[in-house]
Amino acid sequence: MQRVLVFALASSFLGLGAVASADEADVHYRQGLSYKKDGKTDLALSEMLEAIRLRPDYAAAEFSAGVLFKQRNELQQAADHLERAVKLEPKSSDSHASLGYTYARLGRVTDAMRELEEATTINPNDAASQQSLGALYRQKKMYDKAISHLEHAVLLDPKDPVSLSNLGVAYRQTNKMGEAEKYFKRALELKDQAEFHFNLATVYRRESKVAESIAEYQKAIEQQPTLADAHHDLGILYAQEKRNEDAIREWNLYLDLVADKNPAEADIARKRVKDLGGKPH
Repeated sequence: MQRVLVFALASSFLGLGAVASADEADVHYRQGLSYKKDGKTDLALSEMLEAIRLRPDYAAAEFSAGVLFKQRNELQQAADHLERAVKLEPKSSDSHASLGYTYARLGRVTDAMRELEEATTINPNDAASQQSLGALYRQKKMYDKAISHLEHAVLLDPKDPVSLSNLGVAYRQTNKMGEAEKYFKRALELKDQAEFHFNLATVYRRESKVAESIAEYQKAIEQQPTLADAHHDLGILYAQEKRNEDAIREWNLYLDLVADKNPAEADIARKRVKDLGGKPH
């Protein structure tokens, strides 16, 4: 009887220890959230890892640790924690989405698409996931799916210039120039950015709107003088308009930017400069 009582007491103390560890894990988790809110990433991560040590099945702590590792650009460690978070809570759209973003940054595009598909299935109203998934489908040249997800993203958040621009690119890549122009203009109304001016310039160029295209390329270069493709395309338009000195200037600027990175393209630009009677850089 005494031995049974001792065993029961021991089991009771073990149970209390487990409860104490769980409670302590919550304390570390909440402290981690506080540090994270204050921008103290290293301290926050330390608290999350301690919470996980005390409670290995702590999905919220795994998720937060993954996000914090991602913020520190330690992407493989971020993926490891987010993978565990997904296993522990497979219906968490946030965990699938964050894992998808991390895979994308690791170059694991197929894995990223799978996780973002799961995230948008669980929560179709997550505009960021819809936008990211649409952008990945666009990169894979799966334009119908890209447009579907990007249109959904724009519907959910019509004031996100990135979604609008990505949708414009998808339409441009499917030769729907009118739609592409519309969405690039909407993006520019929300944010005056070199990339958006460049995108609109490419549409005008394909629509043979030379003056409009030149103006947009110039705006892109004003904001981002190192935008090599803008100098290249502007040189082509100037050459078409017989503005040879302007074309030579733009191609030489292009040469300065790409000579070390892309020798083959640099050689083509040098030949163009020489053909117009100019001296290549």
